[in-house]
Amino acid sequence: MLRYIKRFLIAGIMEDGRRYVSEKGTPQGGVISPILSNIYLHYGLDRWFDQVFRHQCNGRARLIRYADDFVVTFQQEGDARLFRQALEERLSQFGLSLAEEKTKVVEFGPYAVRRARARGEKAGTFDFLGFTHYCGRSRDGKGFRMKRKTIAKRFTAKLHLFKEWLKANRHRPVRELMPIVAMKLRDHYAYYGVTDNSKSIDRFAYEVRKLLFKWLNRRGKRGSINWDKFNHILKLFLLPIPRIRVNMF
Repeated sequence: MLRYIKRFLIAGIMEDGRRYVSEKGTPQGGVISPILSNIYLHYGLDRWFDQVFRHQCNGRARLIRYADDFVVTFQQEGDARLFRQALEERLSQFGLSLAEEKTKVVEFGPYAVRRARARGEKAGTFDFLGFTHYCGRSRDGKGFRMKRKTIAKRFTAKLHLFKEWLKANRHRPVRELMPIVAMKLRDHYAYYGVTDNSKSIDRFAYEVRKLLFKWLNRRGKRGSINWDKFNHILKLFLLPIPRIRVNMF
């Protein structure tokens, strides 16, 4: 295992068809990155939090981590402030540091909503694993419920990637193009199709159709495809319907 890990780390990276030697770190997107994150942070963060820091807290505390992204919840604000300071000291012992632009202490939950409303503000939000988590209400409107939606920047980035792919592949036959579009939409819904995020995936489907019409219309003379022809294509090559795939409750 150690020999395989070493080979991953010295393999270098490929950019625009050229290989570059990497002298430190792991390649972004490489399969070795989350493996090493889990091994390293299991000892550097998880066990320390569970066996040491959590027992110093005055209220309940919980750590949720995925690879090198994590959220820590505290019942008491004082514990959260103390953890921020202790975390920097702990990570420095392992040669690690926090990404300051992604790190914040935010008041969250039913009490946070009441306090924010009293100040004439909205309760804070936080981003985790591609979703913006925000304070909401249950279906009956009586209880608190944490809700989530696609991060705005992630939504824009996904659309931009689809646009660039479509721009480069618009000349492919429709019978080849549309199944790939359907696959890309299914992948998007599979990840982002979670409870409370229906508006976001509906909008994504709408924007994808607009881009399809735009770039298919540029395959020949401008205006070669009208909406009737485009709708006929959509009937022949059905695209997956945006729907919630994962029920969080």
